[in-house]
This record gives sequence, structure tokens and C-alpha cells, in this order.
Amino acid sequence: MSVLHILSTPIGNLEDITLRAIRILKESVIIAAEDTRTTKRLLAKYQITNKIISYTDHNSKMRIPVLLKYLEEGNIALVSEAGTPLVSDPGSQLIQAVSKTEHAISPIPGASAVTAALSIAGLSSNQWIFIGFMPRKPGQKKKIILWAQENNTALVFFESPYRILSSLKLIQELSPANNLVICRELTKLYEEVFRGNASEALEHFTKPKGEFTIIIQYGKTRIASS
Repeated sequence: MSVLHILSTPIGNLEDITLRAIRILKESVIIAAEDTRTTKRLLAKYQITNKIISYTDHNSKMRIPVLLKYLEEGNIALVSEAGTPLVSDPGSQLIQAVSKTEHAISPIPGASAVTAALSIAGLSSNQWIFIGFMPRKPGQKKKIILWAQENNTALVFFESPYRILSSLKLIQELSPANNLVICRELTKLYEEVFRGNASEALEHFTKPKGEFTIIIQYGKTRIASS
């Protein structure tokens, strides 16, 4: 019986990888990666020369039979572009396929933008909900924000630099007084942590760049002030 390892990689700083993850990558007969270019940089840093193959939502049907054959030879690893696989990343179809075989599936925990952001937010409550990327449609965004308000729970989500301003404008409209923690490019060279309300965030992020993890305070989930 072989093992499919769901392996977490750094979200920015390449030093944020565990010793176990490095060992598993070296021992895998093949590494399935969401972005082979990003993964190759990580492998080069740690002198890992194992075979690598792309795995995305678009090519999963073609890749799954190939990866199942590799599992007959030995353990394999699935990595996303950054962070923990299957957290807003591809991989669910592969896990479903492997779960129907005699092979095992094992997590190799590590970096996650969600837990990294929560660790510095200063929430006084453990009550929060993570929704991945905020929906594109304003109506769907509004439903999520209002749900979080009604249930008094902190809302955690990812946002792209192309849509963050529209999301902040909607938050400004629905939750003008609520505090936000906006984490940009966590663990990377231009890491930034912003604390304030939506209006202040709109004044600050006039030309947003990078990847964002946003936490909105609701109800009893207090966020530490700056």
C-alpha cells in the first residue's frame, strides 16, 4: 500500500517548510504540483530532483489515472502553488479517486495563509468562518457578509488585487464601523498587515498589489487594535 501525501509548502518565504515535508518530497516517486514553476523553485532550493508533473482542475481527469499508476510504484505528493493543498486549491477529485483504492491519504501540515492571518489578528474569540475567495457577484458577496453579521462570527476570506476594492466598498456599505485585518503578501518581501475599517482601507489600498487575506470583525469576535 502506498500513500498520497497532501503536502503543505511555504506561502512565500521558502524557509517556511517542515523537515518532514522536505523528506517526503525527496522520497516521493512523483510530485503533482498546481504550478510546476513555483514548485521547481522550492525543489531547487532544497536540492530535490524528483520527477514533477502538473496537476490542476483543468487537467485532473487526464492526470488522475497517471497518478494512480505511480501509486502502484510508491508514495506520491500533491502540492498546491503555495500553502496547504485543497484550501481554495485543486485536489479533491484526486483524493476521491485514491480513497476508492487500497492506498492511504496522509496530510503533511505546514504553512497556511488562513492560520497565519488569524494568528496575528488578535481575535478574542475562536468563532470564525473561512469562505475561500469571495464570490465575484455582488449579490453573493452581500449574502455572505450579512450572514456573518447576523451570526456574530468573524469572516475570513481571500481576495485578489483586482477585486479587493469592490469588496471593500461593499463592506463599507454594509459594515462601516467594523474593524478589519488585511494581510497582504504574508511571509514575502513586501508583507503588510493593515488594521482599520473599510473606509480607511480604501484610502490605504489605492493601487492594491499582491495576494490578500482579510478578516472582518463581527459581534463578540474582537480584533486587536493597532
